[in-house]
Amino acid sequence: MRVADRSTVRNYLSYLNNARNDYAETTNRIATGKRFTQISDDVSAGARVLDTRNNLYKVEKQRDNVKSIREELDAAESNMSTINDILKRVTSELMVKALNGTNDQTTLDVYANEIAALKDEILQFANAKYGDKYLFGGTNAVSSPFSVDENTGRLQYNGVDVDSIQKDADGYFYMNGGVRTEIPMDDDVYLDIGLGIKMAGTAIDPSTGYKISYSGLDIVGFGVDADGHSNNLYNALNDIEQALRNGDRDLAGDLNDKLVQQKKDFMANMTDLGAKTQFLETMETRLTNTMDDYTERIDNLMGVVPGEEETTLMMNDYALKAVLQLGSKILPTSLMDYIT
Repeated sequence: MRVADRSTVRNYLSYLNNARNDYAETTNRIATGKRFTQISDDVSAGARVLDTRNNLYKVEKQRDNVKSIREELDAAESNMSTINDILKRVTSELMVKALNGTNDQTTLDVYANEIAALKDEILQFANAKYGDKYLFGGTNAVSSPFSVDENTGRLQYNGVDVDSIQKDADGYFYMNGGVRTEIPMDDDVYLDIGLGIKMAGTAIDPSTGYKISYSGLDIVGFGVDADGHSNNLYNALNDIEQALRNGDRDLAGDLNDKLVQQKKDFMANMTDLGAKTQFLETMETRLTNTMDDYTERIDNLMGVVPGEEETTLMMNDYALKAVLQLGSKILPTSLMDYIT
């Protein structure tokens, strides 16, 4: 083969490879829907895609956190609603009937038995779980937060008598031999939901994170009032039950009046929980919209316009066929058969 022929073949093969590469790249862009798959293909756009993907990952994690918390709050609100129904039945139905002056002790015992059963139901709902987590157990993930002392019949929270528990600016505590002692497994836990979480020393700044741990003490009450009566719902029902069994209508009536106020406080906690749920729903919507914006930005940076790519594919197909047709005229038949 002469030098001129070799040069012609070399140039032709270069044109053919370019045409085939253009066709393959266009086909790949149509198949993947991406304008490029490596940063080196478009360094500027690739860097922006990486930055946007990083932001998308952060927001997606925050959205998942919000969704998880919201679903947990929904479960907590459902349990609280059932407890509220129990309190309503006791204060507005059972106690109204029980305090009827014509009831004998046998009848009072019947109402006491009903209240005892409802008291146990409240205990079950106070120990409710969502997945592997106790809804009202603070940071206690090992055992039921609420239990009943076998000797006294009084309610305990993480092993501490709820009537002995107090609260100040630093949190819940009880006096143990004259020493202020914090309640075990009742620390606050916060999660990042997109509020710009920050640290305050070694702890999370509460104003920048979202509290995901809920103390059962906030839900069912703790401590005693000035008269020594329990502020706890379970113990309050227990005291009403005992007053009825003892035939002490006056005490039962006073305790029921207090329970009515406790029910109002409980309703206030439910309302607060509902407000938190609505806030989380708003946050979830906002974060989802932000995720959509980031996804759209990535598509704009990487995505292809199908119509334009189809046109490009047709042109590349035409160019490839033209190169092959040209080769059939300028190359030896044996070489052309090998190429095609």
